[in-house]
Amino acid sequence: MSIRKPLWIGIAVLLALSGAAGAADLPLNPAPAARSTAPAKPAATSPLAAPSATCQEWSDGCRTCQRQSSGEIACSNVGIACVPKDAQCVRP
Repeated sequence: MSIRKPLWIGIAVLLALSGAAGAADLPLNPAPAARSTAPAKPAATSPLAAPSATCQEWSDGCRTCQRQSSGEIACSNVGIACVPKDAQCVRP
């Protein structure tokens, strides 16, 4: 019995310390998740913004963006080594 007693004490200490370490990672006051139902629109200074309000399709040499019939903007992905230029209207 004397051999098992230190083993159980060691296991109990290990469990007690691991529980406190796991709780230390939890945030004290988690922030509520913000949800928006409106589609995101790019800001005027955004690289996704159209060069003019009437432009239907534009490109900066790296990505091409199009204005959808719903008013949303859809853009292609940027290549890994692309250096964007000023946006030019491709289809007014």
